[in-house]
Order: sequence, then structure tokens, then C-alpha cells
Amino acid sequence: MLIAKHLPSAKDARIYMSVERTYLGYIKLSLYTLSFAVFLRKLKVLADITQKIHVSVFLEYIAIALSIIGTFLIIVGILTFYLDIKYIEGGIEVSPKEVTDPRIYMAAERTFLAWIRTSISLIVFGFVIEKFEFFLVQLEKVFNMHLKGDHKTLVNVGVFIIFIGLFTLILGTINFYRTIKQVDAGYYRTHTWLYKIYGAVIFLACLTLTFYVLKII
Repeated sequence: MLIAKHLPSAKDARIYMSVERTYLGYIKLSLYTLSFAVFLRKLKVLADITQKIHVSVFLEYIAIALSIIGTFLIIVGILTFYLDIKYIEGGIEVSPKEVTDPRIYMAAERTFLAWIRTSISLIVFGFVIEKFEFFLVQLEKVFNMHLKGDHKTLVNVGVFIIFIGLFTLILGTINFYRTIKQVDAGYYRTHTWLYKIYGAVIFLACLTLTFYVLKII
């Protein structure tokens, strides 16, 4: 939308929902980036154990870079969402008949599925982080060594991410029913307050993970 601003805009429900799905896409991309950063942390631990110093240092810098990129993607997603919604609001009104088009209901379903996919990604991510702490504890026992970094807090971080995943599912369900209600009435606008709250929560989660990665390295 931002690239093609020379095109006329309209307050079409499908455009609003496309922006919402794009926003959720930024969130998933950020989570995948942070997931890879955590995965590199696992490899770094193995490199420390096997005394692969050069590999360990390389993984350290990559993990830091990915954690920062993941947080940056959330900021980009929030700004893009805000600017796109503002741009759409400057467009022309559409007829209520266009809002009650069957394709609008299908777009609402696709948006709801995007919420569900984001929720599942968060929950799986949380379980991976939580189990990582168990993995580190077993390594310490097997190799009879103490790994640097306060990895004991991984369980709390993992549970925190799982709760955000459940929160995402609840918000997505609320958003879906509110969307259907508005479409039935022939008037739809993105629930920006809901997406702003959710963006703030995800941004907090990304900051927590970034701080954790920087702290334990």
C-alpha cells in the first residue's frame, strides 16, 4: 500500500483486512527470526562444550544480530500498519452492499486464520524455549560442567510466550466476532485499538527475548 500511494484508496473492508493480515505477517516473521536466534544459542552452547571457539564467537554475533532484527521487524510492522490504516481512512466511502459481499466474509475468515497461525507459532515457540532449559541442565550433568549465563530463567520466558500465544487466540476470536457483526451491519473499520494493544504486547515479548539473548551471551 505504501509503495502504491499514487493509486486511489477506498474504505473497503477487504483492504482493511489485507492490512491486518500483513501486520500479523510481520509478527510471525519477527517470531521466526527470534526462534532462529534461540536455535543459534543452542548451537553456541554445543560449540562451547566442544571448544570450537571460532564457531562459538560467530554464532554469538549472528544470534545478537537476529534478535535485534526480530525486534526491528515488529517496529516496522507497527509503523506500516499505522500508516496504511491512515492512508485507507483518506479514501472514498463504499456502499454498504459492497461490505456485505460474500467475499468480505471469506476475507474475515482468512484474517481469523492468520490470528490462529500466529497464536500457534507463539505457543510452539514458547514450548521450544521452555524445553531448552531442560536441554542445558542435562548438558551440565552429562559433561559435569557449569555453563555461563543465567539459563534458569528460560522456563519463565517460555511460559510467558505461551501465555501470549493464548492471549493472541483470544484476541483473534474477539476480533473475528466483532468483524462479522460490523460486516452484517454493512460498515467495517479495523479495530485499531485491539491491534495497537496486541502490537504493544508482542513488542514487549520481543524486547524480553532480545534482552535475554544479549544477557546470556
